[in-house]
Amino acid sequence: MIQLFNVIEIDPFRYSKEEYEIPELSSSPTSKENNERWRKAISTLDLNLKPIQEGSYFVDIETIDDENLKIILKVIFENVEIEGTDFLSSFNGGLILMKNDDVLIEPTCCSDLENLKNWQYIFENDSAEWSELWIGHPWIFYKKENGKIQFSDYTEDMLSELESIQSVFEVDEVDLQIGINKMKERQIHFNNRVIKLLTEI
Repeated sequence: MIQLFNVIEIDPFRYSKEEYEIPELSSSPTSKENNERWRKAISTLDLNLKPIQEGSYFVDIETIDDENLKIILKVIFENVEIEGTDFLSSFNGGLILMKNDDVLIEPTCCSDLENLKNWQYIFENDSAEWSELWIGHPWIFYKKENGKIQFSDYTEDMLSELESIQSVFEVDEVDLQIGINKMKERQIHFNNRVIKLLTEI
């Protein structure tokens, strides 16, 4: 059975009061080392969060209580004028798709919670051909066939540049649509929480 999570990225280089050394490009830290760096960084702001899995900077929005969310909002809006009532694009992150505790798809660079609309478009798209699913870059492609949705691996190539696309896994279309609808409801609830807490702080 697939699992979907709305996640936001808590980057240790942003959520820290201390000078934090960026790892060398040549180094390959383990998940445990990444996790220790992340915990040390967020502790400087008294954030008490749990990542979606060890070594990840993504946190499920459902696990963030109001006190921690207030701290996050103060960081995000520190030097930003607050306008409007839709704040989903203010949070780096997006959707994580898991199956049997394995992450199949996660947000990539330049993705935010508002990118849920790209997932919703899957069910409006009538094409039987491969189509792009924007989750940041690199992105992936998907194709609908016989009640299933096939997904490609991550790529930064355009559709026209690829000679062939291989499916790396597939999910049931109905299951995914039900899950996406739930994620939308949770995002609406999260956005309402953000509005309420911004008025308090």
